[in-house]
Amino acid sequence: MASTPVTSTAEEKRAALRARLSGVADRGETAERYRRHSNPYVARMLDGLGMDVHYVRGAGTRLYDAEGNSYLDFAGAYGALPFGHNPPEIWEAISDLQQSAEPSLTLPSLLDASALLAERLAQAAPGHLNQVWQCNSGAEAVEASLKLARAATGRTLVISTRNSFHGKTLGALSATGRPRYQTPFGAPSPGFTHLPFGDADALKRAFDEHGDETAAFIVEALQGEGGIVPAPDGYLATARELCTRFGAKLIIDEVQTGLGRTGRLFACEHTAVVPDIMPLAKALGGGMVPIGAVLFGEDSLTEDFGLRHTSTFGGNAFCSRVGVRAVELLTADDQALVRQVAERGEYLLDGLRRVAAKHPDLVADVRGQGLLLGVQLSDDPDIHVSQGLFRSLADQEGLAGFLCGYLLRNEGIRLAPAYFANSVLRVEPPLTVTEEECDTLLAALDRGLGVIEQGDSRRFFAHLLPKTGPRDAEEAREQAVAQLPARPAVPDQPLRPSAGEPRWAFIAHPTDMASYESYDSRLGLPGEQVRVLFDRMNQCRNVDTAAAMLVGRCRVRTDTGESSYGEIYALPYGAQRLLDMPTARATALVQEAVDDAVARGAQLVGLGAYTSVVTANATALKDVKVPVTTGNAYTVAAAVDGLEQAAVQQGIRLDAACCVVLGGAGAIGLASSLLLAEKVGSLVLVGNPANRRRSQERLTAAAQAVVAHLAELGGNPAAGSLAWAVRARAAEGVDHARIAAELSKEGLLTWSLESEAVLPGGDLILAATSTPDQLIRPELVRQGAAVCDVSQPPNVGPQLKKARPDLKVVAGGLVEMPGRQDLGVDFGVPSGVTYACTAETMILAHRLHDPVVSHGEKLSVELVRMLRDEAQRLGYRLHLPDEHTDQPTGDPGHE
Repeated sequence: MASTPVTSTAEEKRAALRARLSGVADRGETAERYRRHSNPYVARMLDGLGMDVHYVRGAGTRLYDAEGNSYLDFAGAYGALPFGHNPPEIWEAISDLQQSAEPSLTLPSLLDASALLAERLAQAAPGHLNQVWQCNSGAEAVEASLKLARAATGRTLVISTRNSFHGKTLGALSATGRPRYQTPFGAPSPGFTHLPFGDADALKRAFDEHGDETAAFIVEALQGEGGIVPAPDGYLATARELCTRFGAKLIIDEVQTGLGRTGRLFACEHTAVVPDIMPLAKALGGGMVPIGAVLFGEDSLTEDFGLRHTSTFGGNAFCSRVGVRAVELLTADDQALVRQVAERGEYLLDGLRRVAAKHPDLVADVRGQGLLLGVQLSDDPDIHVSQGLFRSLADQEGLAGFLCGYLLRNEGIRLAPAYFANSVLRVEPPLTVTEEECDTLLAALDRGLGVIEQGDSRRFFAHLLPKTGPRDAEEAREQAVAQLPARPAVPDQPLRPSAGEPRWAFIAHPTDMASYESYDSRLGLPGEQVRVLFDRMNQCRNVDTAAAMLVGRCRVRTDTGESSYGEIYALPYGAQRLLDMPTARATALVQEAVDDAVARGAQLVGLGAYTSVVTANATALKDVKVPVTTGNAYTVAAAVDGLEQAAVQQGIRLDAACCVVLGGAGAIGLASSLLLAEKVGSLVLVGNPANRRRSQERLTAAAQAVVAHLAELGGNPAAGSLAWAVRARAAEGVDHARIAAELSKEGLLTWSLESEAVLPGGDLILAATSTPDQLIRPELVRQGAAVCDVSQPPNVGPQLKKARPDLKVVAGGLVEMPGRQDLGVDFGVPSGVTYACTAETMILAHRLHDPVVSHGEKLSVELVRMLRDEAQRLGYRLHLPDEHTDQPTGDPGHE
């Protein structure tokens, strides 16, 4: 980024003056004040994008921060900087006003400066627009335009277009065609309807049906916030003809496009269409003051409007004198500056198109007029083949915002996305921008797109991370990233669901620091820094983006020849973060992710890790139109199979073994206990000591459920001591509660809240808890025991295998995909391997005709057996890696 240190005495004086006026010492204090007292939501968003720069000085097209860094401003305050920052001509007008001592607020009286500005605007306006009403903003100008039309016609219906933007006051917002921004404020008010922008046939139908009710059609000649979209050829002419025929008023909103922005003084002049009413603002203030105006003809003026719509500050001398000077500058020398805008706009448009041609996969379109241009980035995640942040941001239309942050922090270029079209970069510099400055932008944008195209997420997001560690460590990390595999070529045919193919989605989240790293290996960052990055990025979510990131798409082919199409999402929060959140908020995040997946076409949604925990095994989700499964049932099947196979490898006889189940009262723990109880010698159920009374009650109920399950079984030659004892007592008619109590005394079926006390007695240990703590420590486990951990984060720490080579430790929640196919998503597991909860979602996708899912606190043993059989039929196999291979343990699907 260009740096311009300033040392002049005059500048030092100005800096001292700025500090005295603002009362702040540094950027940090400004940011904190803004968060605490101005707008914490905007503050967090700007921080998340890396756009929270505190500017202390502006001159022309340049802004400067406190360190003297220079930034080239191509955002241009959304069109409110026609002459750049602090234009001397405007300051001259202000100085003249100060010297003359002209009073600014003199209502009720005739306003000299206001009358002069009205005359200058009327002289410059097209057609018969010789009346001017002045106000303080664009939204206020739109409000006045609507009232003008209704008063003049005696009608109330206002037709507007979708994705339009006309302001944020209630009437202007009602005309704005974006429901997500209207609904929280009770808009639109009655009397507004919205049509597709540019659809002349829809406009004709609306007038045919409601022409005699219509007061006005309000439209932008070029939609700004909707994505820099010019009106199609002939559209405004059709609107003019319809409004004339039906006696309605044509309002062309030129708040952003008016006064030179598009290469004509007014954008409607490109089509020779003259509106009845034309609101203006932004450029009228010369980049210095807030001001708005409405231009209209005498045929739109009524006594009601003239006497009953007034403004305390509208037409004040201070703003009016600035407005007069702005109009003079724009109309001087036969509108020389406006003609220059047209030339400069063509130059910049051609340059942007050349840049787009170098990055055809990233840039979908370049469009606009004059110096109001838009660069639309592709929202197709398939252009970013490898999973990671670029893929997710493209899918959520969030890439443009982060590209703006990257360009600001790395290139000193200031851009902003369009308000309603998050994938569109708005290019809207001051009208005085030079060709050389345009070239600077083009080169910087080319480099920024190149970083994305190369998949260099480490470089792209580096400015969002605090500088940590010595420089040599940073260089070593950068070298490691440089050695990562090259970005794969874009496939000829992006992955899409086939007709009739089952569609599923899976919602997960990082379960440990290693899994944070796995979401984008090209970051080359340790998990803790990735977590910090995710936290910061998540601050900039707006109402149109989802919390969950799309991290992968895949097609799964089974051994039977069937296939399914899946999309995998990840919340940007780890297990502990989700647990620490208020339950309602965590549930809302999962609900939003599920709803988004369903909206994208998922016919079945699976939950993984703590997305299941925080939603009470999916029971807290509301109004989901498709089946939701927790993944718990197949996790149970895999856990029991894994523990039994580990026991065989350790030479442990199941029928005489003592099995300890951590989390024995939970959904996975209890279902696993029921199956294990059929074969083991004795069983110990361990609960959570955090809530002792409730845990004791749940464990007692779980023990009785084990008894009831064993009592209902027929003869089983492989049954262990526990099953035979239950069967014998049940045959004598003893009730289940009494059997459980008797077996507890005999040590065959016990329950406890103290894991450290009971773990040493276990030949077999199954961990299925919802705690992120590492409960199974080396000193607590019996010699030669078998341990299966399905908790995630794992209850088994990495030190257990190293300290106890005599143990067999397996991740019972890991299964091999049919044919060891790769999902293309790195969950921190070997290629061709996935978690059982993820596999359950894939398996159940083939049963949409007869949906059966894991849902709620209790799991059916019959469902577990069915899923085990279905998994085997389709080609899923338990994954038991070699004990010397360092593989992750645990499954993200658990209670």
